[in-house]
Amino acid sequence: MPISEQEEIVTSIRQQKHSYPLDGVVDEALERVRAGWQNHGYFKVEVNGEAKTLNKTSTDMQIALFVHVDENTQYRLGKITFKNNKAIPSSAKLRDLIPLKDGEIFSRETIAKGLENLRTLYGEFGYINYTGVPETTFDDEKKLAFLEIDIDEGKQFYLTRIDILGLDGPSQREVLKDMRVGQIYNQRLFQLSLEKHASVLGFVDDDPSHVAKHLDEQMGTVTITLDARPCRAH
Repeated sequence: MPISEQEEIVTSIRQQKHSYPLDGVVDEALERVRAGWQNHGYFKVEVNGEAKTLNKTSTDMQIALFVHVDENTQYRLGKITFKNNKAIPSSAKLRDLIPLKDGEIFSRETIAKGLENLRTLYGEFGYINYTGVPETTFDDEKKLAFLEIDIDEGKQFYLTRIDILGLDGPSQREVLKDMRVGQIYNQRLFQLSLEKHASVLGFVDDDPSHVAKHLDEQMGTVTITLDARPCRAH
């Protein structure tokens, strides 16, 4: 890999501060190196290293990390395929959500973004428990990587009720009118509703400390409790 790109990886590691035990710091740094090479197509890269303490005080430690990288083959994307995608049968539609074209350098980071895009899309259609499991195979002669994504859609959920704690009646009705109760649960629209009413609710994120979701797997329904109380009980 070009020196300039290697230096970018080194810089990203050097700028990090850690509070882990030394072994944890080294493991994280080596994983960052591995990810850096995999983002440039070296998916089978092998990385190992060791650390040497340069300076140590009661509150701080500086280390030098010596890393050996065996790049192996650089791969380009051959093709992406899908299986078990029943609710969204168009593989072309799913493929468009992965921002890596056939023939481009195979990138771990870009594939991860695509997998997140798929999760988001299924969340818009009520598939709260969606998972997509990627399996990668390689043609070493042609230096191509092929990705097959096995989709487990799970059940489609409908939003049947939302309870809001800590708001008066008019404020509750104002929030609920955008929440699409009685329809297919749409995770993206639900998040947009939280953002729209953040000043009233006192929070903006779909976070378990504020939002409790109760799924009925058999019926395919979800009920949600929003806790907008100033001081929530734990």
